[in-house]
Amino acid sequence: MTGILVDKGVEIKNYLKKNRAIKDLLLFVLVTILFHFLYWETKMNTWLFGAFTKDIFDFFTKIAFNGVVFLSSIFFDTDFEAIQSSLRFYNSSDNAIICTMKVVNSCSGIKQILQLFMIILVLPNKFWKRMIYFLCTSLIVIFFNIIRIFGLTGVLLYHPDKYQFIHDWIGRPFHYIIIFLIWLIWIEFFAYKKKKAELIS
Repeated sequence: MTGILVDKGVEIKNYLKKNRAIKDLLLFVLVTILFHFLYWETKMNTWLFGAFTKDIFDFFTKIAFNGVVFLSSIFFDTDFEAIQSSLRFYNSSDNAIICTMKVVNSCSGIKQILQLFMIILVLPNKFWKRMIYFLCTSLIVIFFNIIRIFGLTGVLLYHPDKYQFIHDWIGRPFHYIIIFLIWLIWIEFFAYKKKKAELIS
């Protein structure tokens, strides 16, 4: 009888845990869809920070641009110059322009940071803990945004015919993978209190 009750208890616990995971995932998807609807339908990038909107987008664009310039100077053996927010690559033999990579405000990473913020707002656990997590993971989003743009720069430089496809089908989804992993880490390790029995097992 005791064994049956224990098994039933474990079964109920697993059922609740499974449903909690489904609920968390659905919430993640809904918030992501809602954010994109609000961002594009309200043209959030034009009014979000009031009079400082352009300056803030320019600031984060400059961070992304400087990061790409730094990585390009280390990993690319092609001559280039950084002009405003563009990297212009030259052929060393005749100094002809090979390609130009322009880092625009839509590449700033702010949209992804805001998306992450909205997701973290609805996550379980104390608000101050979530805000600390948000600040730390925002740096991760900025870092991987630089990596993304640098990767696309390499594609434009060495495989220009594949640039549009990789930009649309790899570069864009890349952000969602990073944000999903950030969300998953919180859900798995920080969202819910773990009982001692769970920690031991």
